[in-house]
Amino acid sequence: MKIIRRLLRPIIRRTLRRGEIASIAPFTADMTIEQAWNAHRDAPSIFAQHHLPSCDSCSVRFDERLEEAAAAYGIDLDGFLSKLNALRL
Repeated sequence: MKIIRRLLRPIIRRTLRRGEIASIAPFTADMTIEQAWNAHRDAPSIFAQHHLPSCDSCSVRFDERLEEAAAAYGIDLDGFLSKLNALRL
């Protein structure tokens, strides 16, 4: 068992660094901004496209759900989620 762990550990670490495991789950309206921001390495660029470039320093982002942010900032939630979910392809 130790041999298997030793062989798999570097593979798992590389995969986690690339964000491949996190990008498997779909982005949903009830995700927090924090979860979405960290779910894929390119998610921050989608936030920037929707004029949310400062979400990385926003104190509200930890609790606010994507649907709440979309309503508060006048963002088309379906379009936003479509672009985020396109990252998974």
